[in-house]
Amino acid sequence: MYSTLVRGIEALEILAHAGEPLALAEIARRLKTSKPSTHGLLSALVRCGYANRMAGGVYSIGLKAWEIGRLVPTDRLVEVAAPVMGRLAAAVNDGVILGVLSGFDVAYVHLVGSPQAVRVHAEVGQRIPAHCTSTGLALLAAQGTDYLDRVLPKRLPSTAPETITDPERLRREIAQVRARGYSINRGGWSAEVGGIAVAIPCNPAYGPAGLCIAVPRYRMSSQWIKGSVAALSAASAEIAAALPQSTRLAA
Repeated sequence: MYSTLVRGIEALEILAHAGEPLALAEIARRLKTSKPSTHGLLSALVRCGYANRMAGGVYSIGLKAWEIGRLVPTDRLVEVAAPVMGRLAAAVNDGVILGVLSGFDVAYVHLVGSPQAVRVHAEVGQRIPAHCTSTGLALLAAQGTDYLDRVLPKRLPSTAPETITDPERLRREIAQVRARGYSINRGGWSAEVGGIAVAIPCNPAYGPAGLCIAVPRYRMSSQWIKGSVAALSAASAEIAAALPQSTRLAA
């Protein structure tokens, strides 16, 4: 039953990311399973409204997936955070990113771009391993001590020369972030990119969420860090204060 459920979720993700209807054979190929098994999964998704079977025998994502997605309180988080992030970006003259922890990944749910010519590029919906980013480090540090034990992958992928790939070094870094109250990342995701981040102290049902100022690495002077941390912490507290403590109030 567990295997079937996982396969069904994987099929749903394939349809969601495809951008166009897919034939049964193509979905089976991406799932690396047989066409009869894939047909059974798709039939269940269609019956429950999570997928559509269209003319020509192709499949697309169903409306039920959107309806379920709308129930996640991220929209309320973004609604509250967006104006605060706009003011923060104007104050620090750099880009600001709102990220949410999902397992061992950080998903970017809102961003305000930098007005500067040389800036960091990111996209809403982008997912990055948490150990590579300042947002991820801040959010891992904000979780219980057993959280990392549950989600830590067997291998930490490297995306840049400064990426932390040793689990013990990651644990030491997280301990430093907890003690300091904010994270610093220099070149962990991309060699020329850096950032600082804090966790937003709000109801974890909204996230867990974190706020990051992302900059070209050469701008990360000690003076810049000191001033930006103060502004970042104030913005994070403002967002937390504006969010209902119960997500029932967010509807």
